[in-house]
Amino acid sequence: MKKLLLPLLFVLFAFSPAKADAPRLTVLELFTSQGCSSCPPADAILKTMRDRPGILTLSWPVDYWDRLGWEDTFAAPYNTMRQTAYNKRFGRGGVFTPQLILDGSVQCIGSKMEKVRKNVAKARARTRIDITPEMSISGNQLTVTLPESTDAKMIAVRVVWYLSDAEVAIGEGENEGRTLHYTNVVRATDLLDEWKGQQRTYTIDLGTGIDAGADNVAILLQEEYGHGAIIGANHMPIS
Repeated sequence: MKKLLLPLLFVLFAFSPAKADAPRLTVLELFTSQGCSSCPPADAILKTMRDRPGILTLSWPVDYWDRLGWEDTFAAPYNTMRQTAYNKRFGRGGVFTPQLILDGSVQCIGSKMEKVRKNVAKARARTRIDITPEMSISGNQLTVTLPESTDAKMIAVRVVWYLSDAEVAIGEGENEGRTLHYTNVVRATDLLDEWKGQQRTYTIDLGTGIDAGADNVAILLQEEYGHGAIIGANHMPIS
């Protein structure tokens, strides 16, 4: 019985909110590419993680694999810039796929479930400011409200528009002939503000996300000009 119980407890710890009375949203960002043969297992893991309580997953397709014969249909230069900025802060000399970054504070290979579990627990165990943006939709407007906080010094407020599900038939490159499923694919993003802890409300036109092909939106609060530790996040569907 003990041999069966310990793994079960580990899984519950890894994927349950840090506090039952105050669930904390942990953000998992996967840097992936349709042209990378090592990425489909990571994409599949991200799909299984999406519906876990207290988890927000985001897939950021990068463009540096495009030179091998297949241009990723979702890749954007900013996604590669975001990954590069993360790795520079981590002290890494380059980038790789599939890389998973958790709460902007820890990283691991995204195709190894045991590493993902270990690093979810690691991200949730660290001490951080915890602020949840309030989000609501009325008509074609998204309203985001940040409470007053004496802990917030200089926080980047970022809106992320993403598509919940997509299938892509790969015509060339390392995954040629495969039809791959992607979840929570970032379609557009923008920096709303550099927040210093004052109570603040933002009104955002949903058309920006809809025109980009998104059906969900997330708000990330992030230190160090947007590539540091994530101190708060929230998300909701827009359609």
